[in-house]
Amino acid sequence: MYGFQGKILVIDLSRGTFEILHKDETYYRKYIGGGLLCAGLYEELTADLEGFSAFSPENPIIFATGPLAGNRVCGATRVNVLSLAPESSGIYLSQAGGEFGPNLKRAGFDALAVTGKSPKPVILAIDGNSVQFLDAEYLWGMDRVLSHERLMSDLGEDCCIASIGPAGENLVRHANIMFEPDHYAGRGGLGAVLGSKQVKAVAVKGDQNIFFKNPETVRALNRKGGLKLSKAIKKSPDSFMGILGKLGTFGLLEINQKAGNLPTRNFNSGSPGDEKALSRLTRKAAETDFVGNKNPCRNCFVACKKQSRANPEYTSLAEYESVALLGPNIGLEQDLETSLAACELCNRLGLDTISTGNLIAWLMECFAKGVITEEVLGFSIHFGEGPKTMQLIQDMTLRKSEMGNLLADGIDKAAAKLGPDTKPYHRFVKGIGMPAHLPRKKPGVGFGYLHGPNPNDHMKLEHDWIGSDPSSLKAFGLEIRSAPDALDKNKIKIARATQIYYAAMDALSLCLFVFAPGNVYTLEEIIEMLNAATGFDFRFDDLMEIGERAIQLQRKLYLHLGGTDEEFLSFLGNEIPEGPSKGARIDRNDFYQARKHYYTIMGWDEDGRVLEETLKKFEI
Repeated sequence: MYGFQGKILVIDLSRGTFEILHKDETYYRKYIGGGLLCAGLYEELTADLEGFSAFSPENPIIFATGPLAGNRVCGATRVNVLSLAPESSGIYLSQAGGEFGPNLKRAGFDALAVTGKSPKPVILAIDGNSVQFLDAEYLWGMDRVLSHERLMSDLGEDCCIASIGPAGENLVRHANIMFEPDHYAGRGGLGAVLGSKQVKAVAVKGDQNIFFKNPETVRALNRKGGLKLSKAIKKSPDSFMGILGKLGTFGLLEINQKAGNLPTRNFNSGSPGDEKALSRLTRKAAETDFVGNKNPCRNCFVACKKQSRANPEYTSLAEYESVALLGPNIGLEQDLETSLAACELCNRLGLDTISTGNLIAWLMECFAKGVITEEVLGFSIHFGEGPKTMQLIQDMTLRKSEMGNLLADGIDKAAAKLGPDTKPYHRFVKGIGMPAHLPRKKPGVGFGYLHGPNPNDHMKLEHDWIGSDPSSLKAFGLEIRSAPDALDKNKIKIARATQIYYAAMDALSLCLFVFAPGNVYTLEEIIEMLNAATGFDFRFDDLMEIGERAIQLQRKLYLHLGGTDEEFLSFLGNEIPEGPSKGARIDRNDFYQARKHYYTIMGWDEDGRVLEETLKKFEI
């Protein structure tokens, strides 16, 4: 086969054994890789299981890469990770950049599944067909940067490492997984799944070749993409791609603030109101005060990953989502230095910055509104309190206070304990914290937040601007339009098309900053590159079929394992009171009409369950 190794590694921690599954071309034509391969393997490995939970030894966690990985293709370094989520209900799929995915491929595997539970903390060291179960007692409790440095020293610089921090070890339900050490599979609490299995780290290395059918065609298209992007940025340096290249996603703070899409003080506004705060959010401030050297994924010509200018010892400069939710959303809009310190602390301890920011903002607003008192909390907490933020991050990670322990168990338990009056102020969907894009400003994205699989994920469909961009819609064969602030049938049709496309890119384990519509490659070039790598004869319709198969299978698993869609959140119906997005809201009736239409065009019944005929169509 071309583009695939044809092997999947399955490790059983309880028995201390492993096996290699051999798969043929027919299998890869159906499941191809990434998020779809994760779901296919997860279904295969859990087919005979009943009544298990996220922390059950039987719950597998799956890592999968794609057919373009490991052969110097820009944007092909993503790794997908899937498991039953501790933070939510049902499965959750998370992604990360870095070199772990390509190294897994070089070790000879298209995917890795880990099941069971180790009797003691363990490092899984994978080198080709060799798997070692190494003692991790000396790393347990250590922050991830220090433990990564120790592992690189002990195992060799040619390793790529996935690891957890103290948050994962302590089963904090929004713990993440770190890769190498500045990339993160952040959502769903999958770091806690590894913690429940007592896996501190997975280290992978290998030197096996990955063969493409027509490598020269792949290289030529890759070079063409780099040259095309370079010319486009020179022509429009202030474009989205230009900002990513120069400032990374940190540079998106100003764009989102001006659009009224920067969550401020628990999503109550889309922009800070004072001039001092606004001056800290500009691209000029980003360039002079915050953005350091480039630190790209290997072979990437976008280079969105940056180091911190002021604090080069940080693992990396925080991404937009992180600094927004641990910055303006908790009242630190004037103090981005503390915001970045909070992001770095989360990275070292192993917490998802998005859910962490949401939990702290929720407490702050509940305290401001008087629905939680100092007597109940044991302390006071106000928007903008940096020291309290840092303390809460440590308390959650180590479960060392009553409130820290409560927050570590997630929003549902916390809200139940602190009372029903707190629930209107949380910005969570099925346990997952809301990303840094206002659903009232972007109703299509907001609609996507409330639906599984992967609730509250901003990278599962294109944002609302595409509804008024004829050239982008034409690529999907759509002749319809929808205003950015609308939630109508056209918006739902557009959302469906882009959701399917994004799921296809996840199945190929490709970076959406490179492979999203119009960013670097045309859709025709993407198909040509895929076929040149694999020897397949896919058309664009086949690619979209892959994406829809991924959604339908993940939806089936999500519902089977307890996931549901969220009902309309009351705050969505309230107008944003001030700023550039003043007046933005989602009408409750529009939302439920949109849901009805969405279920119909997705091939689901009126309760959102996948119809039998839809399952048969996609052979799942």
